[in-house]
Amino acid sequence: MLGVTDSVPFADRPLFIVNPVSGGGRAGKRIDAMQTGIERAGLEFDHVLTEGRGHGRELAREAIGAGRTTLVACGGDGTVNEVANAILDCEAAGSVRIGTIGLGTGKDVAKCLGIGRGATAIRAIATGTERCVDVGRVEALDEDGQPQVRHFLLEASAGWVPEISQSVPRWLKRMGDTAPYLVMTGVKMLGPMGREFTVALDGTSYDGLYNTISVHNMELWGGDMMVAPGAAWDDGLLDVIRWADMGRRKVVEAVQGQRQGGIHLDMEGIDRHPAKVVELSSSKRSILDLDGEAGGYLPARITVLPGVLRFLAI
Repeated sequence: MLGVTDSVPFADRPLFIVNPVSGGGRAGKRIDAMQTGIERAGLEFDHVLTEGRGHGRELAREAIGAGRTTLVACGGDGTVNEVANAILDCEAAGSVRIGTIGLGTGKDVAKCLGIGRGATAIRAIATGTERCVDVGRVEALDEDGQPQVRHFLLEASAGWVPEISQSVPRWLKRMGDTAPYLVMTGVKMLGPMGREFTVALDGTSYDGLYNTISVHNMELWGGDMMVAPGAAWDDGLLDVIRWADMGRRKVVEAVQGQRQGGIHLDMEGIDRHPAKVVELSSSKRSILDLDGEAGGYLPARITVLPGVLRFLAI
């Protein structure tokens, strides 16, 4: 642990949970600079490193059990997702705050909350400025077909697009925020791109062949891609996008549309609906992506938990 002191009570010292391999290992190289920035802000803190997938969730649970009241996820969106899930698993959202310093390939949660720059994120943590953030709740199946509950801040999705996210190798993430996902998009376009889904939005059911069904709580995904312009993290709603089984040329157009501020939503075959309850199933075994991380399998029931998370943001 770094930054341990005795002048601030243990429970009141923020615990920075750092994923050193985020961003293809770039996060580990930034730890010293991050520590300097935190100390300059006058914060007394503790610091632990994750050692693998899921370890951030475990460390956060341990910290909550020990009485911590402020947890800061330092890494990509997956690290934020792990810490947020631990807080909700422990039913500690009323007493534990979460912050983030974006160090990974995807820093979309931080960017959507206006704290994409490290100095801004540290200022929010130092001042204790809170925002009440909606969270998506997902009831789905685990690897063994047993019921599980997980949560997301950015998005939940199934189909071709999330399989891209799950296929990005760690070494490719060294290329930056968006480039790894674009590279894998090209690779995945060589195979089949559609499947049958049944999706119900607040009780209204749709059946069809889709490329992807994605459910959004914030505007961005995939490292800076504007997928759902205007999607608000505090409106008590989810934004559902149905992506038709488009050909390869149309898929490239849709990717470019996201990079150009969200104009893909004007394309034929892509539609958007607000919803509070989303039920999703497929005849094909389909993995769920939650904030860029594997989140179980369909069928899934997705709901919104309005303002449940106390997030440190300007």
